[in-house]
Amino acid sequence: MMIYRRKIEGFTLFEMVVVMAIFVLLAFGIYNTVGMAMRATAILTEDTLQSRRLDAFVSLLRRTLYNLPASAQLSGGVHGEGGEGGGELVLRDAPGVFAWGSGGTSAGTVVLAARQRLGGGREISLLHLSGSLSETERREALEGGDWLRLMPDLREAQWRFYDPVLDDWVDEWADGRERPPLVELDMELLGEDIPHKYVFWLPPVKNTEGLVVSPDAEASPAPSPSPTPSREGERRVQ
Repeated sequence: MMIYRRKIEGFTLFEMVVVMAIFVLLAFGIYNTVGMAMRATAILTEDTLQSRRLDAFVSLLRRTLYNLPASAQLSGGVHGEGGEGGGELVLRDAPGVFAWGSGGTSAGTVVLAARQRLGGGREISLLHLSGSLSETERREALEGGDWLRLMPDLREAQWRFYDPVLDDWVDEWADGRERPPLVELDMELLGEDIPHKYVFWLPPVKNTEGLVVSPDAEASPAPSPSPTPSREGERRVQ
């Protein structure tokens, strides 16, 4: 009697190694593809948020400077020693300017400064100062005050002012001068090589007769009208 035995065949060790290698390569490719897609989505989302934040910040500045009250005085330049600090814009006697969350419309001082940012770069922040502060208290408030961050992630920020007398842009605008007609903000964002430049128009200060005057200009007495000859005098001359 003959007995037939069926030969059982399986995968060899070499075939198993090849299959595992192919599986690892496929998994690695899928992981890289998903990771790249997630990183691209994160970068696109961050760019969109940065663009919206920049548009909102510029719109806020444009509305604020466009609607400055007649009493507001403006100064600015580079804060910090040696001219190595960031740009600073100071608004004095400006009731209601950037007054949200402050509990009222303060007529003190508002400072917009490009301050040093943790980790490098700068950020434009806002600080309200009371008008009754002494010079020492003002310096202490500028160093340790409750700054409100408006525009982060900047490499540099600089204010410039248009001087109509010089017909040119200047880097410093002294306190007490008549407000400039135009203010320029130059910003460089972190991760970008193209600078952003914005020009803001400031309303001129006018008196009741519609003449443009300086905010601290004293009212000069109106000239007395010259006497007009009477009809009788005219007949005598004839």
